[in-house]
Amino acid sequence: MLNSLFVNASILISFLYLGSQLFRNKKINSKSNLKTKISVGVLFGLTGWVLMFNGIDLSNNMIMDFRIIALIISFIFCGPLSALITVLIIISFRFGYFGICDASITAMYNLIIVFLLSSAISTFILDFKKKYIAMGVVNILSTTIWTFILVKDTKLLLSILHNYIFSTIIVSIIIYFVLVYIYNTNELYLRLKQESETDFLTGLYNVREFEKLLNKFLADAAAKSEELSLLMIDLDYFKNVNDTFGHPSGDMVLKQFSHILTSSCRSFDIISRKGGEEFAIILLGCNYEHAFEIAERIRKNVRQHQFSIDKGKIISITVSIGVSSYSDRINTPEDLLQEADQALYSAKRDGRNIVR
Repeated sequence: MLNSLFVNASILISFLYLGSQLFRNKKINSKSNLKTKISVGVLFGLTGWVLMFNGIDLSNNMIMDFRIIALIISFIFCGPLSALITVLIIISFRFGYFGICDASITAMYNLIIVFLLSSAISTFILDFKKKYIAMGVVNILSTTIWTFILVKDTKLLLSILHNYIFSTIIVSIIIYFVLVYIYNTNELYLRLKQESETDFLTGLYNVREFEKLLNKFLADAAAKSEELSLLMIDLDYFKNVNDTFGHPSGDMVLKQFSHILTSSCRSFDIISRKGGEEFAIILLGCNYEHAFEIAERIRKNVRQHQFSIDKGKIISITVSIGVSSYSDRINTPEDLLQEADQALYSAKRDGRNIVR
């Protein structure tokens, strides 16, 4: 019996690692989007199916497995909605495959009670470890009570409870450490991925990611006959800020400037820091006239903003902007960048604080 439960535990751990790969590019928690919550619920619902199919058939359609641990994991990861989907999938398989019988009905009640009590536990401000332990205790107590109700043979009852409680405790401990490892590994992966794509100071895309995205979106624009524009932006006389007030003040200006860019553009535009005081923006689905309007909005917003620097001092900054747009003549990343650079140079040559 314990050997069969070991196989069940191996299946559960395998699905855990599968989930860690499927969702490694996302933060999985109760604040995840609806699609993610549904996906997590379905994954661990299917996990419950496989666990039951490979569970231990005791008697009268009673199945011993770790499906409730799959429910707890679903709850821990994404909250009540995800867990509810897991419950519904497991119950549907239990009735569909094993038929309607006392064991199936009891199993349904057990899942529902564990779900409801876990929902109550989740309302308390508990850390991951305490919440996991509390849900595990609920699992053991609820399953023990329902087994007492269902099994009349004392010898069989004691054997089931002994093996189930012992194996559940051991597997729950193992799963806890696996969950902690997966969580820490995915957090590290997401952090490294973000650091490889974004500028450390402003949080905008870095130059490497900008070049990759420019190639991608320009190819998409060419394939779908869509519009695309590019802004090249340079802070006027920014070197004077660093020389006069120091680099920490310069960093403060760059951070505030990045917020102005974000608020002045559309949510789907690609904003990046190319280096130093030079920035670039890819305007998706945007023709030249609209790109010029956005560039003017950025220029005016920067000019009107009072930049707060070290020791509470306030300074003003202006920007020069070059605009280029995708066309039959300008149809490669190199051409688009060159046109925008030339336009930016023209803006700086003509007195700065200008869009060209």
